[in-house]
Amino acid sequence: MTVKPNIGVHAGTANNQLTFTDAFNRVGAAPETPYITTGNGTAFTAQARLTRRGARVGEPVIVFYSNGVEKARAYACCWGRQTNCNKTHINTYTAAL
Repeated sequence: MTVKPNIGVHAGTANNQLTFTDAFNRVGAAPETPYITTGNGTAFTAQARLTRRGARVGEPVIVFYSNGVEKARAYACCWGRQTNCNKTHINTYTAAL
């Protein structure tokens, strides 16, 4: 397991090939597509859905899973950043989409 340093909320920039909306639509159209992270080559899948609870209810989110376990999530405000709202590194997932 790779542990990355905490660099804060929405830190850094990521080299995403798609906009959040395009990535959300692509993942939503094929939710079981296997991907490989651009970091250490970890296999993952993604799910595009609307947030079901909390302060972001109804907001679009892309959720990243490895071995069926949620590892990270990206909202539109997180897109293009290395980390998301929870300080989780997402850039290796988002760049792979």
